Amino acid sequence: MLAMLAERLGTAEKTGKLDLRGLVLGQVPPAIRSLRNLVELDLGSNALAEVPAWLGELSSLEVLRLERNALEDLPRKLGRLDKLRVLDLSHNKLPSVPSFVADLPALASLDLGQNRVESVPRWLADRKALRALVLGKNPLDAFPEPVLALSGLTELGLAGLGFEALPGDLGALAALEKLDLGDNRLSGLPASIGTLGALAAVVLRGNRLTALPPMLPGLGLRALDVSGNRIGALPLAGHAWEAMEALELGDNPLVTLPEEVSAFTALRRLDLRSTWLESLPDVLARLTGLQTLLVAGSPVGLRDGKPPDVIFALEGLEELDLSLTGITALPESIGRLTRLKFLWLQGNPLASVPDVLRSMKHLEELDLTDTPFGRTEEVEALTVALPTARVVCVDWAATYRSMLEDVYILRDDTGLDDVEIAKWVIARERGGRLPAAGRLRPVDEEVLARLHTLVFVQAPRRRATTRAAVGVLVDLVAKDQLGWHEVLEQMLEGAQASGGTKSRRTGDMGR
Repeated sequence: MLAMLAERLGTAEKTGKLDLRGLVLGQVPPAIRSLRNLVELDLGSNALAEVPAWLGELSSLEVLRLERNALEDLPRKLGRLDKLRVLDLSHNKLPSVPSFVADLPALASLDLGQNRVESVPRWLADRKALRALVLGKNPLDAFPEPVLALSGLTELGLAGLGFEALPGDLGALAALEKLDLGDNRLSGLPASIGTLGALAAVVLRGNRLTALPPMLPGLGLRALDVSGNRIGALPLAGHAWEAMEALELGDNPLVTLPEEVSAFTALRRLDLRSTWLESLPDVLARLTGLQTLLVAGSPVGLRDGKPPDVIFALEGLEELDLSLTGITALPESIGRLTRLKFLWLQGNPLASVPDVLRSMKHLEELDLTDTPFGRTEEVEALTVALPTARVVCVDWAATYRSMLEDVYILRDDTGLDDVEIAKWVIARERGGRLPAAGRLRPVDEEVLARLHTLVFVQAPRRRATTRAAVGVLVDLVAKDQLGWHEVLEQMLEGAQASGGTKSRRTGDMGR
């Protein structure tokens, strides 16, 4: 760790950029103080409970990322960073908007998502340089009215705030290009949103919409997420969506997909997961630029056990999710998808796969989790035939969740805390004497052995982390500076980043 830190500090002296994300340092390295020409500093995911006031001496700093730490307060001296343009404080424990933000004249992007902020100060309305603001997933007591004075905003994140309605003058934000209103309780939108001519991306995921807000088809959107609502029909007459690139319709009771969708010739991503669709219209074949098609959890394979034929006319597809669609066979026509990189077939009653699959050398990931074929010895031959592909037969997200549940049960049954569990795992890894031996039943020792195997053997093998990084994390648990839930969460994030789980199925339209 020390050697890697020294190497990155040396590189930062030349480049002006220092990335220490995810190293779980516990404190800000004092050596950073001497990097007076530092322009970008990333200290995200480092278990920081505080940051030193001397960070405010780094007068060249333009980008500061402190997300995913345990910060409850920040030094006022950070207000000396006159050149700071980007400040990410998301996923911390801040109870309010830090007062030093009022002293940052160049600040253009502020992310305070997922903190403990209850109100927005009036002075925020004077931060006219702001172009991007995220306040989502905070316990705000009301709509943040000062935001409406920020007429230069191009991005606004208000997800997960429990709003049932929005102010009618939201249309005052005339420069807005991206608006995230996901995970609220909205049943409609104010008509003034229809006047936002620059609006290109709207996130309405996880609300209470029963119909598409009538002003949206008239906007020249490039991305729209209305997944997780109660929309049963999609009237698109008179739409202005020729430039639409990403359309998220999943988790809605849609029975039919309107043929007007075929006019979205710029469409690259179409999410139809967990709908009521039993078929797809043949005109979908006109979407020659479609790269991602997700229909997992929709019953498109229940009629005859096969995916809709139109899918195999979409020869530009790179990602195809057919998980839990009821298909019993995958046709040889899958071979037409010569650009396919990711194929997800999880949870289908597939006893075999077509021979052509073995020659699809461009595949990067093939998910056969919870399929009969995935439990056969033939999987090994398929893996050999596709040496550059990740053939997944295990649900890693479920594995980590199950392990965490077992750790909780172990603590309740034995009285062991996270520190004692970590010391046992460390002792097993280092071949030392196992602590608490007299207090444990064989079933308890089996849980601890599985935990050791998961974090020190399986996770590194799946490229979710390295053994050295695991050692640092578990040592921090043994010192009572981290909990097992945080260790397993970081490993799951690593597995997703390495492609070991279905991270690519998630869109990138909002936080």
